[in-house]
Amino acid sequence: MITELIDLNPPQQLSVINNAKSEVDIHGRGTGKSYIMGWEMHSIVRNMPRSVSSITGCTYGQIYTRTLPSTLKFLAKLGYKKDEDFKIGGKPPKAFLEPYEQVTKFENFISFANGTGFLMLSQEREGSSRGPNLDREIVDEALTLNKERYDAEVSPANRGNEDRFGFLSPKPVKQHHGFRYVSSMPYTKEQMWLLRYGDYYQQEAGIPIFDIWNRIVKLQIQLLEAHKDDDKRLFKDIWNETVRLKKQIAPFVSKEGVLFTLANAFDNIQNLGMSYLVREYDKQNLLTFMIEILNWIIDKVEDCYYPLDSQRHIYYDAYNDDFIRGIAENTNWDADHLSTPDSRFDLDCDPNRPLEIVPDWGAKINLFSVGQERNFNFVTKVIEPVDCVINEFFIKPQDSKNVPVDDLVDLFCDYYRHHPCRELFFFRDRYGDHRQPNVKNSKPYNEQAIERLQKRGWRVTAKVHKGMEPPQHDKYLLWLNIMKGNDLRYPKMIINGKNCKYTIISMNNTRVIEKNGKFEKDKSSERKKSVLPEEATHFGDAVDKRFWTKYGDILFRAGSSTFVSPRI
Repeated sequence: MITELIDLNPPQQLSVINNAKSEVDIHGRGTGKSYIMGWEMHSIVRNMPRSVSSITGCTYGQIYTRTLPSTLKFLAKLGYKKDEDFKIGGKPPKAFLEPYEQVTKFENFISFANGTGFLMLSQEREGSSRGPNLDREIVDEALTLNKERYDAEVSPANRGNEDRFGFLSPKPVKQHHGFRYVSSMPYTKEQMWLLRYGDYYQQEAGIPIFDIWNRIVKLQIQLLEAHKDDDKRLFKDIWNETVRLKKQIAPFVSKEGVLFTLANAFDNIQNLGMSYLVREYDKQNLLTFMIEILNWIIDKVEDCYYPLDSQRHIYYDAYNDDFIRGIAENTNWDADHLSTPDSRFDLDCDPNRPLEIVPDWGAKINLFSVGQERNFNFVTKVIEPVDCVINEFFIKPQDSKNVPVDDLVDLFCDYYRHHPCRELFFFRDRYGDHRQPNVKNSKPYNEQAIERLQKRGWRVTAKVHKGMEPPQHDKYLLWLNIMKGNDLRYPKMIINGKNCKYTIISMNNTRVIEKNGKFEKDKSSERKKSVLPEEATHFGDAVDKRFWTKYGDILFRAGSSTFVSPRI
């Protein structure tokens, strides 16, 4: 059945060889997560024919655009043919066997010829992820789940067919009634439940897996620097130390039958090559590289400048499921179409309202934070005015093929090319009025960006805050009042956790310090690679500028400019 030779990298081999009842894989980009998901589906089809397993996502849009495209490509490598060996959505052909559990709705169902089925479940609406009795649970990007709702609706349904596959069967299948959670690294407090599955390393074997893992990641950064400096001896010494440390956290299955694994792109180096890692290290800002590629375990710092609460300020279910479903059906679930989203995929982007962008210009990274005012709170599902942070874009100067400012503008324009309202509010970065993008072009960053936006068809209105930079103490007080959410004079702010991952990480990892009775941001992380990612404050700075420009005067009208709140 397999149409080509498939080489498994070490994390994939561990998954196949251990064959645990349940598995939690926290893997960075480039580790082959799609292979693991595809192999999981293939194993269920082979070992539990006519079973029904769930594939749960925050929304159907997430499953359609992030889970299915890469998984379907891997199934194709195994020889599965769409519409012959399996069918997505709609009633399956009469020649297909039926699952043991009766299925009456096939709209979000994947049917295989031998009767195996996968029910795609969404958490978009409470109660919508309830389904028939299940034989196994699968979750991709598990960090986006509402864990409490998942435990109440999906997990209790994992209870069927003990006589077919479970302890009442003459040939029990180990994976029956187990689960597989695949995810990138959690980055908020509420997502850390995923890492708790790895606590058994310490409890059962005395292995501090998370401390050792972050030591490995730090060494891998040094490894890349040694490679760039062509210091072969240092490279060898560091490499050997990472190998030694990895042996200390060699994966094993817990007494409860759970396998927990951590992996990053270095674990797939035989397929990616060292050149890929060096290129991405040079191309991306350090924050992105450490989280996305190296799978850095990051916790919210103590004494945080932003009192961000994931339960009140962050939402993930903003996929335009109806539009995405239409794309899927009209293209027969074409993976390329589904994996290249634009603003039409975003439910929190009102096509008839203006967009707001604010840049942050720098020598190491240029970025845009995108916002929009709405009259619907995507966190609480209440109709009320909110100011949403809906997207983020960034580029490094050395990664730019042309002029960095132009390339950043083009990233934004390409994503919002279908946005009907062409009105745009541009919140100027005052430093960008003085910085120049290159020697040949004497225009400052802001002017060049605005001209480029206008050429791409946007009607730009520039906004600017008072002074060169908003005072950090007053910004801190403004954020305290905004995020408390109990004073009607201040706006409510929410962030798209799907599109604005690095904004959230930036805000969660900005420490507040006290100087002469005033609160300030600790921006030392921009200079210290060994402590925190060097770009950790920039996205937060961009959000600051937009909110201070729009709402800073409320602080003084409310009489709060001298109030010093206790740290939270």
